[in-house]
Amino acid sequence: MSDRSRSEKEQARAVAEVARRAIRRLDILEWLIYAGAAGLAILGGAGVAWLLSQAGGADFRATWIVGSLVIFVVAGLIAVVKNRKDERAWLRDREQAGEEKHG
Repeated sequence: MSDRSRSEKEQARAVAEVARRAIRRLDILEWLIYAGAAGLAILGGAGVAWLLSQAGGADFRATWIVGSLVIFVVAGLIAVVKNRKDERAWLRDREQAGEEKHG
C-alpha cells in the first residue's frame, strides 16, 4: 500500500470521527432544546392556569395540564409545518438548479 493511500485512509478515519462527534453533540443539543421547550410549555401552562383560576375560578391543576399540552403541541405543529415548508422550498430550488445545469 502506498503512503498516499494510507494517509488518505487516515484522513478519512479522522473526518469520520469528527463527524460522529459532531452528530453526538447535535443529538444532545436537540434533546436540550426539547427539554427547554417542554419547560417553557409547563411555565406557560402554569401562567394560563393561574390567570384562568383567578379570573374564572377554573381548577388550577387541570387547567395547567391542558394548557401546557396545548402550548407544547401548538408550538410543535408550527415547527413541523415550517420545517416541511422549508424542505419543499429547498427541494424545489435543488430541482431548478439541476434543470438549469442540464437544460
